[in-house]
Amino acid sequence: MAMPKLSNTSHVKRVVTLLLVGAALGLTAHFVLQPRSFGELGHYRADSLYDILDAEVVHQGEAVCGECHERIYQAHAKDIHFRVQCEDCHGPGNVHVKYHKTRDASIRDDQARMPKEYTLEGCLFCHRKLAARPRTFARIDPEEHYRFLHVTDPKTRCIECHDPHEPLFLSEPVDKARIHPVILECEACHDAAPQGEAKDVPGHPVIFVCRDCHRSVVKDFVKREHSFLRCTTCHLFYRASETSGRIFKNADRRFCLLCHEAKPFKDPEKLPQIVYEDHLARMAEVMRRDPVALDQDPAMCLTCHFDFIHDHKLIRSLQEQEP
Repeated sequence: MAMPKLSNTSHVKRVVTLLLVGAALGLTAHFVLQPRSFGELGHYRADSLYDILDAEVVHQGEAVCGECHERIYQAHAKDIHFRVQCEDCHGPGNVHVKYHKTRDASIRDDQARMPKEYTLEGCLFCHRKLAARPRTFARIDPEEHYRFLHVTDPKTRCIECHDPHEPLFLSEPVDKARIHPVILECEACHDAAPQGEAKDVPGHPVIFVCRDCHRSVVKDFVKREHSFLRCTTCHLFYRASETSGRIFKNADRRFCLLCHEAKPFKDPEKLPQIVYEDHLARMAEVMRRDPVALDQDPAMCLTCHFDFIHDHKLIRSLQEQEP
């Protein structure tokens, strides 16, 4: 069946004319308004790079912070937060640095003051326990963490035990700790620790757990007071790559005191605790050592309490076998 012939096409002509006029205006605007440097280096205005270079530097970097806050900088650079920039927690430092270096009269003292107030969310932003975060990363559920440490007040601040700049009181810098293969735990995939060895299961992925290399130490540890802890609770592991990281044999007394220092928010019946100053004075007398010198000994706790953790004879014999 033949289509009827259109008798009036003026509306088509008007639409086409409008489209052509719009296209012409668009092309004109393109040539008139497009910046001269657009497209020289890519699909953007090349001169914008100079605008960015001329902009005020907002984040100063931790090296600038260290010029005035040397003690804190040295502690931070040694401990586990060494990759966390100061401004990640304290905010941009441009106004603060400008005020204290140039004494710019246009900046008020309160404007130059950087935020340093404690907030729980400030810590949990990185350390909240999430399934997406690896088990080797320090992550906690506050209620679970406080229950483990027998903390009686749920409003207790993290900084009551952890110094933000030196949270784990490492006895040596991170980059000096021993290089170690990645540690995996069966519980990362299983709901509970399976019986037997992974290598006994045909086709099981190759994993390394502590007892694979340190069987005698793990076997002895079962008899010790701290046997309810994972090895990595004290031998902290810092993961540097997919296959390796660094492991700490931390002997610093302040690390021991994270759990064992008497605090008003801890239950003294559940966890052995000491008032450090009193304990130091008593031990200095027993050991016939100067209290000041003993306080400066980072490994003072292990001098008396090592056997609560490991058999010192076993550890010494293993150390003698090392190349």
